[in-house]
Amino acid sequence: MKTLSTGRWPLETSPKTIAHLFFLMMLLPLFAFADQSLEDTPSKVKEVTVFRQGAEVHREGRVSIPAGRSVLKVSGLSPSLNPQSIQFKATGDFTILSVRHQVNYLTDNKPNQEIEELTGRKEKFTLDMKKEQALLQVFQEEENLLLANQHIGGQQNGVPIDALKATAEYFRSRLREIKMERLDINERIQVLQDTINRLQQQLQQLSASRQSRSVSEVLVSVDAPHAVRSDFTISYLVGQAGWSPLYDLRVAAVGKPVELDYKAQVFQQSGEDWERVALTLSTGKPMSNAQRPVMNTWWLQEYTAVVARQKQQMPMMGIEADAELDEVKVTAMELPAHRPQVQTNDQATSFEFQIQTPYDIPSDGQQYVVSIGEESLPASYEYYAAPKLNPHAFLTANVTDWEQYRLLSGPANLFFEGTYLGKSYLNPDVAADTLSFSLGVDEGIAITRKKDKQYKDKQFIGSKQTKTVGWEIELRNNKRQDITIVIEDQYPVSTSDQIEVELETHKGAKVDKDSGLLRWELDLRAGTTAAIGFRYAVKYPKRMNLVLE
Repeated sequence: MKTLSTGRWPLETSPKTIAHLFFLMMLLPLFAFADQSLEDTPSKVKEVTVFRQGAEVHREGRVSIPAGRSVLKVSGLSPSLNPQSIQFKATGDFTILSVRHQVNYLTDNKPNQEIEELTGRKEKFTLDMKKEQALLQVFQEEENLLLANQHIGGQQNGVPIDALKATAEYFRSRLREIKMERLDINERIQVLQDTINRLQQQLQQLSASRQSRSVSEVLVSVDAPHAVRSDFTISYLVGQAGWSPLYDLRVAAVGKPVELDYKAQVFQQSGEDWERVALTLSTGKPMSNAQRPVMNTWWLQEYTAVVARQKQQMPMMGIEADAELDEVKVTAMELPAHRPQVQTNDQATSFEFQIQTPYDIPSDGQQYVVSIGEESLPASYEYYAAPKLNPHAFLTANVTDWEQYRLLSGPANLFFEGTYLGKSYLNPDVAADTLSFSLGVDEGIAITRKKDKQYKDKQFIGSKQTKTVGWEIELRNNKRQDITIVIEDQYPVSTSDQIEVELETHKGAKVDKDSGLLRWELDLRAGTTAAIGFRYAVKYPKRMNLVLE
């Protein structure tokens, strides 16, 4: 066999070897034009739409794309993003071949600024404590040295009294100084240790909220006929986020409008911090099942319970990745001079609050308050009392035409005449034309409820008995101004043909026979007293035990 020497390596010149060389030469152009993987493509969170549950994150960036095929890698994304919701859009003359998602378990999320600051403070205090401990050890060794050399003179020779006094004074003085120094050092060490412990607890809490040890990456394969500079946006949904409404209701005085501060409590634990982002708060639910229910035939089968057969519904797959080429339009945000400017948009199935002021929402799971707006609500005021349940009168504010304010159910902080009253709950979901909320108890109105002994009797006729119960309610207005007050009470409602209930008197109350509710509306002048009452009779079998009071 002939060989061709090429320096150190012999090369066969057989036809099989020549074929292999020819095949490798044909592959060289393919290797030369293979995908060129770029470094991480920088991007920054610019806009976030926060839903009641979940959020849609919008990132922006700029990248230089070389001619030919290459891969753009957008890294540092939330490890819990929904891959099906990824949308990538860009400008420039190139083609997007594919958009792919992967999780990088080798790159940790960058700790936020608060964690870095707390870690630095903890390290500083730890160093200070080590210095104090070293100083304490020095004084301890000096004390040991003094105690080890406290014997003076020899066994045969005595010590002059003056020398003995001087030596004792020195030992006493120096040991006192050492003891006091050690006490001061131990006190400083304890303070430092307490501070370090508090910092460690705070770091553990923050680290627990940032427990993810991975990041998401989006790989975008592109093909460009020539080098191009491109602006791009990438958006995706994350689940560990949301917002809930919060209200401050302020009433300066009775008769004045209710000042409503509309706020939102925003939280997120997606694994990436939102720094100076434009927030949009939406009432939509993007990741919920959008499949409408289907009413199917109701089949009855003999000797069996009713069976309702439902079609098996396919799970919602979410939003597919959008690989179309669109222009990226970025709107600059202007900082308002005073409170945040908010634009409200009505959608087909929801509405949005666009907050124009940039906000920082760290990924720590904490709730951050975002101001939505302020409204002045015209209101009428009245007092309400249910003396059967509570012997006090509550001042209530009634707001009409509240639908225009796009209120949601949520907690409310109440302030009346500049004083914080406590928490309430604003629930427009069950409200009718009027939205009412309580402003607390007014001690200036006295209410008593007692049995009317004149109308309390029991009669027996055959196998049934009849019991009559009466109640008297007395109200006194000790305030300096006239008031309007609503009183509600009730009488029992029968649930059986064997029980007969008759409302005998009610002194002008409005009666709801279905619920047994009695309602009085009274105008009570200052310093006056009013009395109302009602009486009912219940006829029922003797064997029954009923609670009628």
